[in-house]
Amino acid sequence: MNKEEQKLFNSKTPHEYIDNSLKVKLSPGRKAHITKLWLEKKKNYSIEDIQYARNRHPYWKSRKMQGSYERNEQRRMEHDYSSNLKLDWDRDAVMEFIAMNKKDERGRYEHKDFELAKHFRTSIPSIQHYRRKYNMAMVLMEREGLKPTGKRIYDYINQSESILRRLTKSGRKGKRR
Repeated sequence: MNKEEQKLFNSKTPHEYIDNSLKVKLSPGRKAHITKLWLEKKKNYSIEDIQYARNRHPYWKSRKMQGSYERNEQRRMEHDYSSNLKLDWDRDAVMEFIAMNKKDERGRYEHKDFELAKHFRTSIPSIQHYRRKYNMAMVLMEREGLKPTGKRIYDYINQSESILRRLTKSGRKGKRR
């Protein structure tokens, strides 16, 4: 191992490893090889620890954030199905949303935001708003020991987001209907 590789290999923690990997002038393939050797040497660390340190490093945080506003704005424009029409979230639309807003066994939504936005002919922020209200309703019902039924979820979703947020943060129970 040359001096640069040795510097990277002798890192004591994942945070120090990330700092050193930014300072050394090695090819990505060589860094990957040194990482493998480093993980074999440091049995108490895993690749997840390195990823955790990398995600918190200021350099990588700023790199991830570059262009994020533009990417989000472009995504919003590409998936705005509202046609500047206001969707009336009546009982049928909310009940259909509740039925479609399910998660799989891994905790991921079965339908992505843009798929629901297209289905309901609305925008992604509108879908995200209703998902936040749905999630807060689930927290409140779990706290109260209530089984989440369509009617109960609907009753909670009809309340404003700020009221639901206040109820979830305060630990108080919501209105029972």
